[in-house]
Amino acid sequence: MATIVRFADLLVNTLAEPPCEIFYGINAKTVPNASLVMGYTRSGPNMRNQRHFHPNAGAAQYKIKGSDKLFSGPDHDITEVPSRGDGYIYIPKGEIHGAIGMGESIELVFCYPGVASLEEAGIVYMEPRWQAPADSEATA
Repeated sequence: MATIVRFADLLVNTLAEPPCEIFYGINAKTVPNASLVMGYTRSGPNMRNQRHFHPNAGAAQYKIKGSDKLFSGPDHDITEVPSRGDGYIYIPKGEIHGAIGMGESIELVFCYPGVASLEEAGIVYMEPRWQAPADSEATA
């Protein structure tokens, strides 16, 4: 049977990938027998999402709005790719990635296929949590 999850009923998660605000719409908590995680992320114009990877799932994103620079790959071979709204991104399982804002607020939809929760996808941080300067507008 189909399950409808209303955005207004979701709680924001600000701990998984700070300073991003993440709303997990489809997962094991919201949909019985879910076999993917799907959600919505928004962040401020100058955010910095620390580099991390998901050891048990790839990640797919659709950028709705805004622009940022995606960093992917290990320390010795980091690739930087500008990413604007209205584009798809695929990050393979285990690939290190992160992003930095380029002056615009960002909104995107994401999916972790084949897992039912962030805990199952796993998340391993490669650098410390980013902290916005006190006088910054980089809040999520």
